Amino acid sequence: MRSWRAFVGGLYVVSLAVTANVSSTPVMAQDRSARVEFSRGQSSTTIRGAIRGYEGINYLINVRSGQRLAVTMDSSNGSNYFNILGPDGGDALFNGSISGNFADVIVPDSGDYTVQVYLMRNAARRNEQARFTLRVEVTGGRPIAPPPSPDFADGLSGGPDFFQVAGIARGDALNIRTRPSAQSPIVTRVVNGEILRNGGCRMTGKTRWCRVSRPDGSDAGWAAGRFLIEASN
Repeated sequence: MRSWRAFVGGLYVVSLAVTANVSSTPVMAQDRSARVEFSRGQSSTTIRGAIRGYEGINYLINVRSGQRLAVTMDSSNGSNYFNILGPDGGDALFNGSISGNFADVIVPDSGDYTVQVYLMRNAARRNEQARFTLRVEVTGGRPIAPPPSPDFADGLSGGPDFFQVAGIARGDALNIRTRPSAQSPIVTRVVNGEILRNGGCRMTGKTRWCRVSRPDGSDAGWAAGRFLIEASN
């Protein structure tokens, strides 16, 4: 901040010049913390909250070495993200502003991990508000398993070449989503009897998700495996 004075009309006038930093980086000047606990027998929980301006929330989760920590966030504000920090508080294991609002991390060490919810600086300086829903899931255990390969099993090693949609209630449809999560955006919807190409399946928590597409390769996404059976031809 710079200032100058001038003698005007018998009075000293003071002017202040302020230079603002407008870079789009997270700002956590007013953090508050909360401990995440799961109900007995449960491995996941859903948290609803809100932040405004430079306020941030640090959610602390105790995770053991080798467990999988999965976090998904939906928000009313496109500048609302989360990071995941390890027990040592060093570099982020996951950076939402780069990777989006779905994280699936195998944690290397036991301890308290922090899910850091924040607004980017451009939104914080305008004192914008974000209402968010955070789903946190911790599964698995020792030994440490390698993360899944980006290329999942193809039709030969991961099941049939084609699935058929089945088990959907009358008048309803199966959602094909962008990621293996019930909170992720919908790519398209399909009904009983439709044929989908199998791109391989994986477990997310206790839910089996399958990478599918239409036979011509369009509308690729993820579908709940319990509604997919081997196609008859």
